Amino acid sequence: MNSGPFEYDIFISYGHIDDEDPGGDVKGWVDLLAERLPTVVAGYLGYKPKVWRDERSLHGNDRLSGAIGSGVSRSLLLVPVVSPRYVLSDWCRTELDAFCAADPPAGTDSYSSRIFKVVKTPLLLPHLREREPEQLRDLIGYPFYEMVGDMPREFSPDTLNGKDQKYWDTLRRLAWEITNKLVKLKTEPAPQPRANPVSTPREAAAPAPPPATPGKCVYLAETTSDLTDERERVRDELRQRGHTVLPEQKLPLDEVRNTEAAVRADLARSVLSVHLVGAKYGLTPEDDGRSVARIQEELAAEREAADPAFRRLRWMPPGLNSPELEVRDERQKAFIADLQQHVTPRAELLQTTVEDLKTRVIEKLNPPAPAPARDPRHSRLKHVYLICENRDRPLVRPIREYLFKHKFEVITWFDDAAGEKLTEYHRKNLKECDAALIYYGNADEPWVRKNLEDLEKAYGYGREEDWDASAVFVGAPPNEQKEDFLTHMVPLVIRNVSGFDPEDLREFVSAVEQAENGGQS
Repeated sequence: MNSGPFEYDIFISYGHIDDEDPGGDVKGWVDLLAERLPTVVAGYLGYKPKVWRDERSLHGNDRLSGAIGSGVSRSLLLVPVVSPRYVLSDWCRTELDAFCAADPPAGTDSYSSRIFKVVKTPLLLPHLREREPEQLRDLIGYPFYEMVGDMPREFSPDTLNGKDQKYWDTLRRLAWEITNKLVKLKTEPAPQPRANPVSTPREAAAPAPPPATPGKCVYLAETTSDLTDERERVRDELRQRGHTVLPEQKLPLDEVRNTEAAVRADLARSVLSVHLVGAKYGLTPEDDGRSVARIQEELAAEREAADPAFRRLRWMPPGLNSPELEVRDERQKAFIADLQQHVTPRAELLQTTVEDLKTRVIEKLNPPAPAPARDPRHSRLKHVYLICENRDRPLVRPIREYLFKHKFEVITWFDDAAGEKLTEYHRKNLKECDAALIYYGNADEPWVRKNLEDLEKAYGYGREEDWDASAVFVGAPPNEQKEDFLTHMVPLVIRNVSGFDPEDLREFVSAVEQAENGGQS
């Protein structure tokens, strides 16, 4: 292992007032962190890391010398426990400055990658935010709190009255990241001396092992506070699989040009961007009214347009705009509507569980190998998804028969508020069928609109390709509402309310057959 002159693995820096337990128990918040963190790391690492923390109450005019000074400069990692007391403490700032000034380990050119910022209490007051050290300001950190309205609720380390799961989830996340950094720092190969030109083969150094295959870079967009947990779960999944997650620092919000420059730089390194969109509008740069979430999504769309290999994946929680997740900000409503109107195979929009999102992200990063070219003599049957109400069964029978005669396999969906199993069947067909035809018969226009939206959601269910053809067939029985029906959501609207004429489907069938022949008519 190449830990060099470093004696300690972790130095914990904190304001002593943060270790005073208001409940009067023996151990304070930092006591418990210093006890639990190395234990959790040991479970991942295989041995217990050496931790330094100062347990004396010191002041800013005390000298940083002796064991404390040695502990700061001889520690691989720094864990500052950020709070109002921390940023007001001259002593904590002195420790931070000493750590950043010390010589880094071999192969490391930045102190920031070795700082693991724990945020015990947020800096909500302006005079506190101004006092936060510059070395910590841009680090995203590990928040041990959540906002309840406009007031922070710290995660409880207490185990007597039941565990606070959010405390333990954040602690394990911190421990996992520290473990990975320690492994990297301690296994970094030491610089090799130049080979002796007269050395014999036996004396020559063994060839260096090939570098490990790096993971891919994923841009996991900064999101609003209501989706912090979901974003962290996706981030953890990606990092545990060896991928690099960007941005690694907070986005600047002083000027929009700085925000955009930071986002573009990270997107340029990435093969995929993931955007979690919730009910809140979120922060905006000081000179721009667009939310950070919207800016990131727009720049990812710009990147996608310039690079055919780049992909976007957008996600919203199930039930968004329900009474429990009501979207109140008109700007956010417009943003969500815009996302819903621009769904493509390269820019999916999911409204599923976080676990489904994680699965889809991994699928995007590890696409299946392309299928071998098919022999045209054994061409796969094309599947047409025919969606209608059960009342329209006799009206669509001639349509089914006509499509069948053209060698299409017709999958019919008689939509009647089906149960969960049939809903899964519906999603499967949206994902796998080649073409879709919605029959507008006895249903009303809202029903048609709902199914048009389902065609767009197909990409969120894992659909990889565009539809070969998609259409709405405005058929019998006639009514005034149908006369006014218009849509841009499908390229083809067929109208025949008096019956069925084979000529009605000529353009639809031609589009499917042309796609089968590779776009050649």
